[in-house]
Amino acid sequence: MDFSGFLLIPLAAVITACWIVGAALLSKRSPKLRGPFLLAYGLGVIFMQPWLISSWQDAGMTGLMLLVLVLWIAGGCLIGAIPGMLIVALGSKIGRHLHR
Repeated sequence: MDFSGFLLIPLAAVITACWIVGAALLSKRSPKLRGPFLLAYGLGVIFMQPWLISSWQDAGMTGLMLLVLVLWIAGGCLIGAIPGMLIVALGSKIGRHLHR
């Protein structure tokens, strides 16, 4: 059983939420989820340490885990995008009411 999802889902969610809020504060363009996904995936790969492969069986299992890692990170990005977008929407609504 792989327990890396317990670490990577919240990590990806926090990275995505911060990315969305930061992009809304610093630019007028809508934030894309490619950046936080790649950042969280890179951190997940670093946690897995695939460069320590010692056999072909380990290489196959590492390949499968890299595919599962995509699912963990995608789920975390979706979970983090929801509160991030809510914060941005609430902040823009409050900002419009303050400028009246």
